[in-house]
Amino acid sequence: MHPAASVAPSCRIGAGSVVLAQTVLTASVRVGAHVAVMPHVTLTHDAEIGDYATIASGVRLGGGVTVGTGAYLGAGALVREGVTVGAGALVGMGAVVLRDVPPGEVWAGSPARRLRPAPHREEN
Repeated sequence: MHPAASVAPSCRIGAGSVVLAQTVLTASVRVGAHVAVMPHVTLTHDAEIGDYATIASGVRLGGGVTVGTGAYLGAGALVREGVTVGAGALVGMGAVVLRDVPPGEVWAGSPARRLRPAPHREEN
């Protein structure tokens, strides 16, 4: 946890996760294990981030957003309140996500739309 991160006492951060400078976690945010939260991210109340997810610099999540295991949110992405980004999904830089992103899909644009299936990742 970077000392310049702001994390409310009601938030929980899993083992092995990294929360970098100027990140804000408001109330009751849950960050899973081995998550990378880059600088200047805002995770608003009741957001839930699954294990092994990556939240790139400048991402903003509205309240009640769920990010699935292994999902990747590109720099500057905005996610509307109550939306779910599925496991293994990839959201492009600067995307404006207004509806649920199914697991294993690549979404980008403003508003965000499906582009293709996410690249397959080999299990180690």
